[in-house]
Amino acid sequence: MNMNSKIQSALENIYISPLELCNLNCKYCYTTKTKNILSNDQILDFIEKYERCIRSCDFFTSLNATHSLEKKNYNENKNLKLKSILFCGGEVFTLPDFPKLINTLSQKNIFTTIITNGTIDRLEEIVNPNNCQLLVSFDGPKEIHDQNRGQGNFDKSFKFVQHALDLGFPTEIMFLVTKDSYPFKDSFNILNLQKTYLSDRQMSLSTDQLLDIKTNYLTYPNKDFGCFQLSLQSTGKITGCCESEISLGNITEDPQIYVSNFIKSLSPCSKCQKCNGCCDQQYFCNYSKELKLNSCKDVVKSFIS
Repeated sequence: MNMNSKIQSALENIYISPLELCNLNCKYCYTTKTKNILSNDQILDFIEKYERCIRSCDFFTSLNATHSLEKKNYNENKNLKLKSILFCGGEVFTLPDFPKLINTLSQKNIFTTIITNGTIDRLEEIVNPNNCQLLVSFDGPKEIHDQNRGQGNFDKSFKFVQHALDLGFPTEIMFLVTKDSYPFKDSFNILNLQKTYLSDRQMSLSTDQLLDIKTNYLTYPNKDFGCFQLSLQSTGKITGCCESEISLGNITEDPQIYVSNFIKSLSPCSKCQKCNGCCDQQYFCNYSKELKLNSCKDVVKSFIS
C-alpha cells in the first residue's frame, strides 16, 4: 500500500474525541481535562459535511492536481465514503446521549470503535453490537490496575468485558505498559483477548524497556507508524492525529480546508518512505525526546532494526 492509498484510507476512517472529562482520575493519565464537550448534533453535522466533501469528484480532482493524490486506488464510480469512526475521551460513556449517537451512526452503516475504561456499563443501550468495537483499557493485574485507577475498578472493567462478549461486541484490550506493569507484559491476560500495548506518556519505562515493547509486541502506534487519521477534538479543532497539537482547521470551516491541510501535512512522508508516515514529524508521539534521538528517521530505525 503506497502513501496515497494510506491517505485515502485515513480519510475514510476518522477519530473523534467528544470530551476530555472522565469519571476516573488515573495516576498515569496525561490528557488535559478541559470542560469542552461536543454534542451529538455538532458531531452529526460535522459528519454530514465531511461525507459530502470526500464524496465530491470535483474536490478530489483539485486534490489530485495539488497533492498528486492517486484516484486509481479507489473506485471512481463510488468515490470515498466514511467507513468508521474511533471515539475516545475522556470517558465517552459519561455522556448521556452517547449510545444514541452510536445507534444513529450504525443506521448510517458507519462502523464505530470505542476506547473506554470499562467502568460504566451502558452496553445494552447500543442496538447493533456487531457494528461497534470496544477497546477496553487495563493497566495490568488487579493490584497494579487499581493502584492507578482506584480500588474496585479492575473488577468493574473485567465484568464490562464479560458483558460485552456476551452481547456480541468485538472486544480487545489496550494494555498500558508502565514501570509497574512491565514485568507482567507476557503473563497478563483478559479472557484470551487480543492485546495492544501502549507505553505510558509519562515516560516511566527505561529506554531498554520501551525498545523491547516497541520492537517485540503489537503496539499502538506500531513500530512503522502510519497511524495518522483526521481527528476532531472536543475543542472543535481538527488535527492530523489524536496526539498532534497542530491545527488543520476547525469544525465550523469548510471540510476542503482541513482535508487539504491534512494531505499537505503528510507530504514529507511521501518523499521519505522510511516508515508508514506521521502527520506531525516534529512531535512523533514524543519518541524522539524520550529516546534522545535527533529525528523521526532515527526513531523508526531503532524500532525496526
